[in-house]
Amino acid sequence: MGSVPDSSLKAVNSVSRETHERLTIFADLLVQWQSHINLVAPSTIADLWKRHIEDSLQYVVRHTSSKNWIDLGSGAGFPGLVAAIALAEHDGGRVDMVESVGKKCAFLRAVVRETGLKQAGVEVIVHNERIESVLKDLEKPDIVSARALASLDKLIGFSQPFLCGDTLGLFPKGREHKEEIEMARKNWNFDCHITRSNLESDSVLLQISNVEKR
Repeated sequence: MGSVPDSSLKAVNSVSRETHERLTIFADLLVQWQSHINLVAPSTIADLWKRHIEDSLQYVVRHTSSKNWIDLGSGAGFPGLVAAIALAEHDGGRVDMVESVGKKCAFLRAVVRETGLKQAGVEVIVHNERIESVLKDLEKPDIVSARALASLDKLIGFSQPFLCGDTLGLFPKGREHKEEIEMARKNWNFDCHITRSNLESDSVLLQISNVEKR
């Protein structure tokens, strides 16, 4: 399933052969593990490369100069593992992945091991803890990311101590992103840059910075 992605997937088809090989290993492992643990919605497995890998990679490839990432609620590794794999093509980096479900952490570590990310210069640390418990012990990153985890208001609440200066919050959102922004502005002042998805007309990436509590 992982070896022949759609030729129309621009981000996937723009990466190096080594990155493509790592993404394929990732995709194949996800399909294998999905039979034992629910990593992604079963209905999306048949379209894994588009719905999950391309959807994450289209945003990640724009930020490979950012070398220190924190990924919240990492789940099946989107976008955190995709970011780690992309960084391997761009002189390495570090990704801290925070996931409270132990079986999902085991999957993330298996992908890190099988894709050889450590040998490629990417340090990936999987934290099997709740977000509130681990963030206070992590250094300020360049990027805080999260996908399909919580409302924008809650995501800003989790990551607010980091989202100042040059640190960006990268939060993919769907058709209700305007409502989420409006709701979050009731509690926070922040800058928000919106990038449209190449895949879905109503999907966007919210780039959040300069956060202050109202």
